Amino acid sequence: MDRLADGDRSAFTPLFEALYPRAVSVARRRLDDAHAEDAAQRTMTAVFARAVEFTPGRPVLPWFYAIAANETHAIARKVRVAASREAPAASASLVPAEGDPESALSRAEIRALVREAVAALDPLSAAAIESHLADDPDAGPRSPALRKRLSRAYARLRSSLGAGTIGAEKSAVTGTKGES
Repeated sequence: MDRLADGDRSAFTPLFEALYPRAVSVARRRLDDAHAEDAAQRTMTAVFARAVEFTPGRPVLPWFYAIAANETHAIARKVRVAASREAPAASASLVPAEGDPESALSRAEIRALVREAVAALDPLSAAAIESHLADDPDAGPRSPALRKRLSRAYARLRSSLGAGTIGAEKSAVTGTKGES
């Protein structure tokens, strides 16, 4: 690592051979195999790019493991974000189409679930959501403070109902394709 930090690029090959298996091992603790390989590659790229920041004579492994942990965390965050974007589409398909008895029963059950979850919230959040659901969706702009209160209230509601499903519940309650 000292040679690489001093600009000797030929020192990267033996360093890569020694550290890459460790990078994969670190990443596999948090990620599946395909994402772990990506994280390991990003780790080694970062080691090469940041070699000039390494202080010669210092221990290599703590510096390396910090980079590996950061890269693994970044990939894990991207995987979570991608999964959360796919979840609302999947949960929306769970609510039956309008017009059939099963759909009416499902909407009634969802309304009851949402009413129960809203009632379990703190009074300020519950009041914000109840007033929002009672309002005309085309009522016009709301104040930034009310939008923020609604955002926080819906976050609490999502948490109590299970993340990623609030769009379907609100749609069933309001009869709209509502936004949370």
